Amino acid sequence: MANKTYNDLLCETSELIGEATQADEALFETGTAERSMLQPLLLELRVRYAVLLARLDAVYDQILQPQKRLIVKRLLEACLGRLMEIKHDLVELHLTDFTFDDDEALKKLQVTPHEAEPCIPQYFIREREAEIHYRREFITNTLRKLGHEPPKPQVLVLTEQQAVLVIQSHERARQGRLRGQFMKEIRLLKEKGRDQKGEMTPAAATAIQKVWRGFIARRATRRRKRDEQLLIGMELPPYMESVEIKRAEEVKEYRRNLQLQRDEEYKEALVSIEQQLRTQHGVRINEQIGDELRRWIKEYYERTGKFPELPSEEAGGSRTMYSRQGTNVDSELSKSSPVSSRDSKRSKDSKDKKSSKTEENKNKEEVDDLQTYKCRNSAFLQDMVNANEEFEDIWKFKPDADDTHERYHKDMIEREKMVKIEQEIRNVVDEMMRSELELLQAAFDRDRAHKGKKAKKPQKKVRRGGKKSKKKKEKDLTPDRTTESLFEELVTNGIIKPYPIVKIDDFIGEKCYVGGEWRNQGKEAAPCLGDIRQLVKEYCILPLGSEHVRAQAPLVRSVLITGPSGSGKKLLIHAICSEVGGTLFDLTPANIVGKYPGKTGLIMLIHLVMKVSRLLQPSVIWMDEAEKPFVKKIPKTDKTDPKRLKKDLIKIIKGICPEDRVLFVGTSRSPWDAEQKLLFQCYQKVIQIPRADYGSISLLWRMKLHRAGAMSPRLEISCLSRVSDSYTIGTLLEALDAVLTTKRRLQLRVRALTAQEIAVQLSSKEPVYAEQDALAEAWWYKTPLERRRQKALQRLQELQMEADERAAAK
Repeated sequence: MANKTYNDLLCETSELIGEATQADEALFETGTAERSMLQPLLLELRVRYAVLLARLDAVYDQILQPQKRLIVKRLLEACLGRLMEIKHDLVELHLTDFTFDDDEALKKLQVTPHEAEPCIPQYFIREREAEIHYRREFITNTLRKLGHEPPKPQVLVLTEQQAVLVIQSHERARQGRLRGQFMKEIRLLKEKGRDQKGEMTPAAATAIQKVWRGFIARRATRRRKRDEQLLIGMELPPYMESVEIKRAEEVKEYRRNLQLQRDEEYKEALVSIEQQLRTQHGVRINEQIGDELRRWIKEYYERTGKFPELPSEEAGGSRTMYSRQGTNVDSELSKSSPVSSRDSKRSKDSKDKKSSKTEENKNKEEVDDLQTYKCRNSAFLQDMVNANEEFEDIWKFKPDADDTHERYHKDMIEREKMVKIEQEIRNVVDEMMRSELELLQAAFDRDRAHKGKKAKKPQKKVRRGGKKSKKKKEKDLTPDRTTESLFEELVTNGIIKPYPIVKIDDFIGEKCYVGGEWRNQGKEAAPCLGDIRQLVKEYCILPLGSEHVRAQAPLVRSVLITGPSGSGKKLLIHAICSEVGGTLFDLTPANIVGKYPGKTGLIMLIHLVMKVSRLLQPSVIWMDEAEKPFVKKIPKTDKTDPKRLKKDLIKIIKGICPEDRVLFVGTSRSPWDAEQKLLFQCYQKVIQIPRADYGSISLLWRMKLHRAGAMSPRLEISCLSRVSDSYTIGTLLEALDAVLTTKRRLQLRVRALTAQEIAVQLSSKEPVYAEQDALAEAWWYKTPLERRRQKALQRLQELQMEADERAAAK
């Protein structure tokens, strides 16, 4: 697409951002409101920002103008951060992690449920391609040095005599097949009606014509039916990339390469233009600022009889001195304002009123607390508003006819650099003026014949009295070692592992489409696999991808993913790392057994993992079988010493700061075996993968069979989905791989695949039994957030019953 297309799309997106921010600001103006009123507003805002995120991602990925891309990235990160804030508000509003889309919001905004799911920005990977490639190559080379060669396809080596024998056998077989086919045709011709002279009779010719015309008619009918079904979307097209799609991807890649060229030109222009401006205007600005300061100091001395004090560089320097007031009336008034006394009186009155409240009023307040909610303050909304206003002022109505190639604008760079140069020169002149003022003050004191006192610098007190960091600085146990050496040591010991590149969309599943309706009726629907995919995006992938969003958005340090074997837990771990280009640290008890032995070794292991994970962020620290460190009794057959990290897990997780793009993820098949108190102290969020529903299984079969080219009218997807109900997704894929062997794939054109073949293969697999589902459901009701929700619902019902009883008594 052309530059005009993306510029028009950006202008339309800017208008949508204005509408969304207006609705968002109106939400904050309402303050505390009823939960039933806030729910549709927050759900609509969530959908709005999800759509805006996809639009801004498409624009930022393809737009060329480097200065415009900076504003688009600000909008993109602000939109992403605001989406995360709304997600956490919805969690506190419903006391559940799952966000079901509201049908009214989707209809109002004309958005499908698939479009309402947040997308993953492409710049997470694109802007770090070289770094990610270097890390993967480093891991591969390190493992190759240790003898762990990647598996290579086996190549059969034959001698010349063996090769001749193979060729001869194949040639004889080919000739035999041709001779057999030739003899079959001769036999069929003899069986047909022919006279003794070998001429075909009219009846035989008519029969052949009838069969041929019928075959042609049936083939044309099937073709028209297939074309009609493709047109209305009842049948999927063949799984192959069309020429148009390939061409579009080539154009996108070409524009991305142009982006890199424009960025390089912009960076070079920043340096060259700054040097040029310094040589042209540096001396003049220096003299001008010095003359202004000396003139102002002279006027100040003539008016007050003393020399002024220059503020420090942190306080603004001489720029703030011109607006300084000679008196501190405002500060004195603020200290002794009558408002404070009124507030104190009001607070005393409110305390007296609270002490005299009856039990009925207390219950009413408790009901209000359960029924009302106030959204938390946003750290991204104002930034989004400012960036959008800046775009509208500078870029929205800027004619692009003069810049068809989308290169940088020199006048904008000059304005920005002039401000920077002036500030730097002002800081230098201020420092020179401070020394001159000290000399003048000393000379003035000598003239007055008394000992001069050096002017105090309150700004230093402010700098000394700043906030002290509560976080204790950890002792570095490896101060003399480089990042590469630490990286290599962890790769050598198997703590840092390579992982396959997978996408989060490979976790196939439909979303729950009745969740919003059920929630309006006071019920809670069971989540589907599509909701799990969205939850992993919101808690794990999106915060880790952006440093700005991670530092400002609500912090999620650790996530526990549970589910039966084959449900996709490891796939989700690999998808998190792949989508953000992260480094995977494996702290599974079976993986660290025998490594870094003893107490000192354990301390070194934790130090190395935390230090390297910060240096190579974004990072994912993974622990499989997360329940084992907290199991009450370890089987004697288990030699992995799973309780080795029990006391240090909470320390590791609490050591993750908001500025660290590090996430601790645990996976477990049986979390109910652990001590629940310790388990929930360790993991902040819990994601339980449910049993695959009919919609998700049906979607899985359609996608996988369609990609394999095994779809046919004889294959009953609905029946196959019903048969697959009690199996996990991993088990279904194993059965499909076992059926679709190379030989069976070659036979698909002759003999279509049937559901019976897959069902027979599934019969030998282990399903998920009802007892395991019952254990998982009982454990889910013990999770902290679910217990909060159940207690809130129970307390609300009790208070409502008490209110009804009092009303009936009156």
